Amino acid sequence: MGIRLEKSSPALSRLALLKDVYLHMLLTRLVDEYAWEAYRRGDLGFVASCRGHEAAQVGSAVCIEVGQDFTLPYYRDLGVVLTIGMTPYEVFRTYLRTLQRPAVPSRLDGTNGTNRPFSEPVSHWGYHKHNLVTAAAPVATQIMHAAGIAFACKLRKSSAVTVAYCGDGATAEPDFLEGLTFAAHHHLPALFICEQDTPVSEISTLSGLTLPAGLLHCQIDGSNVLTVYDATCEAMRRASSGQGPTLLEMNVERSLPGDVCRNDPLQSCAQLLRAANGWDEAWASEQEMRLRNEVEQALADVLADRM
Repeated sequence: MGIRLEKSSPALSRLALLKDVYLHMLLTRLVDEYAWEAYRRGDLGFVASCRGHEAAQVGSAVCIEVGQDFTLPYYRDLGVVLTIGMTPYEVFRTYLRTLQRPAVPSRLDGTNGTNRPFSEPVSHWGYHKHNLVTAAAPVATQIMHAAGIAFACKLRKSSAVTVAYCGDGATAEPDFLEGLTFAAHHHLPALFICEQDTPVSEISTLSGLTLPAGLLHCQIDGSNVLTVYDATCEAMRRASSGQGPTLLEMNVERSLPGDVCRNDPLQSCAQLLRAANGWDEAWASEQEMRLRNEVEQALADVLADRM
């Protein structure tokens, strides 16, 4: 059995919301850690760690109306796909497929320049039953796809909002600005989330771009899950009420499993719970043990199924 946590809603109290997102973030952290270790052992294919992105991903994804809104994640968005409804088993199967994919040549002679064929390392998330759209391999193409989906939703007078995620590397691609411009020009119900691996105090990769008129751009602390949640809810409200698209620039501090993170979003969420008098060590230990056992079982099942 997979893990399916209860979804949040704006009607929940802040304390209930914090507990809910903490569990989603903890699940994301555990799946990320187990996937990374399995990758290092050679049991799974390409794994792009999302450590440090958990608050940005979970805090925004809990605002998405699953089955109504459309979600276009990028390859590092483990927290998004888990919150939308993918199970750890399904996630591990996705990572396993990158290991099993046949080699793809990069040149006409069938090699990559070293006389060795290779497989393209990318996680193509997809979960059509929850309107989670599979991304293409080229960077930033999901931004254009999201603008097109949002345009179709507007023509159909649908109440759905299209949410597209990307990393800071996408901002240098033409598709990034083209997608934003199209969405702004047509006043589309879309939200674009850029997870910047850059502290707020440093220069953003967006600083050199001229963003289109009609696009609301907000830069926020992506390590604070409540800040992310509030900003995303407001952007979703704007989009669904016909006020146009928003670009949320979420600053995060990326790290690899095992590294020390100066501003760990999971610990920051725990601190928020303590400040709200909602932290309980026994509850936290019990939940971590439960989730860890289920994640371990999911990985074991995937590795057993490949035999």
